[in-house]
Amino acid sequence: MSSAEKKIKNENLGNFTTNLSRFSCNYLARFGIAGVVVYACWIAIVNYNYWFSWHIILCTFGYVPLMAESIMLFNNDELWSTQMSRTAKYTVHGAVVSVATMMILVGDILVFRYLEPGYHLYTTHGIAGLISLLLILLSIPAGLVIKYHRELNPRLSTKLIWVKAVHNVLGTAGYAVGIISLTYAFYTNWFVYYTDRASRLVALIVTFLAGAWTMNGAVVSLYHQIRSIYSR
Repeated sequence: MSSAEKKIKNENLGNFTTNLSRFSCNYLARFGIAGVVVYACWIAIVNYNYWFSWHIILCTFGYVPLMAESIMLFNNDELWSTQMSRTAKYTVHGAVVSVATMMILVGDILVFRYLEPGYHLYTTHGIAGLISLLLILLSIPAGLVIKYHRELNPRLSTKLIWVKAVHNVLGTAGYAVGIISLTYAFYTNWFVYYTDRASRLVALIVTFLAGAWTMNGAVVSLYHQIRSIYSR
């Protein structure tokens, strides 16, 4: 075997190992997300409170798995989305984000409506949740511009790559702050009362790791967008 053939073989083996590792991490993250959803929603159902339980269920489902899947959709190593066109991905992404945002919005309205006025903003969980929601809402107009850029192109004064970067920054930041809010939720008075220390610690670690991994594709994409902007 020539040196060139050995080099190609090693490169192929390296690519296979990388792809297999990323595939495994993607689905380990999904298993972790599923565990978090079951954990949080089960506690909310068993200790049912007609409005507070729905806050937990709606916000948990909104962030994980819906927001997580909407971000992972654009990863190049995602098996279920590799056969989709870019336009189809934008459509699915927009639909999933819209549903997730509505769930989070309704969940937050419930807690702000029925808790003592202002109480939620005295907690790190509540402040982070509100910031996350605002960032996600701000990202939606930029997302619509990206989706309909062909129709809007004659009226756009800003280059599309700038719009994509803004949407990516706002959306990723909103999701990241939402994950932080979720980790703090496990240590609010309600969760502390109904759960034990070990389960909360496991939930926190799994949520943080799964949330961080799901953002890797968006962060890499943002890096390339910024490089592209400053190289012009």
